Amino acid sequence: MEYQFSPIRFDNRGYIRDSVFSILRNAILDGKLEPGQRLVERNIAEQLKISRTPVREAIRQLQYERLVTYIPRKGVVVSGFSKEDIEEIQLIRTTLEALSCSIAAVKINDKELNYLNSVVGQMVEEYKKENNGKLSSLNKKFHECIWKSADSPHLYYFINTLCEYVNKFTHLTYTKPGRIEEVVLEHNEIVDALQRHDSQAAYDAMKKHVENSGHIFLSMAYSDKNK
Repeated sequence: MEYQFSPIRFDNRGYIRDSVFSILRNAILDGKLEPGQRLVERNIAEQLKISRTPVREAIRQLQYERLVTYIPRKGVVVSGFSKEDIEEIQLIRTTLEALSCSIAAVKINDKELNYLNSVVGQMVEEYKKENNGKLSSLNKKFHECIWKSADSPHLYYFINTLCEYVNKFTHLTYTKPGRIEEVVLEHNEIVDALQRHDSQAAYDAMKKHVENSGHIFLSMAYSDKNK
């Protein structure tokens, strides 16, 4: 059954466009709109109870992010993520997150360090409860705290955009036996480097952590396809 959108109502036209973009983008990244599925401007506008203009503008932005593709005689369809796409995103993400962590090592304060330690502790507790859904949320909070500590708005924007793609898939890695224990150890290594305000150590620790997550996801997600 084709996914149906709920109506939205806003007075500000620019805000409507941004909201429609977020709604469509999240639906694609969450898998509610599947690869190859058509996005019919008229239908979406009718479901959201808005005009077609903000939908058209949102679809243009989705094309810019390569989440949708225009195919002659078929229209706009949802793009799939290939292994090469994920590898490229992971490579860029790894570089940016490591850079952010190295900058954060210089700027991070005691309150933020205490928060990071608290998040790691919570992850251990949720792991004991086998609550993988909560683990994903805590992992995001851990990384986001470091991005914010770097106090670099442009870097934060780029990392956050990339991670919105990747975070939809990271929950898969938590199903690998022993991975949670590894994540906790890797997070502790990152926090230790940040506490010492060692930029190079922070860069290396974050790089290793993100690379490990990426390699595990790719091996799990594409193992059957490579046989």
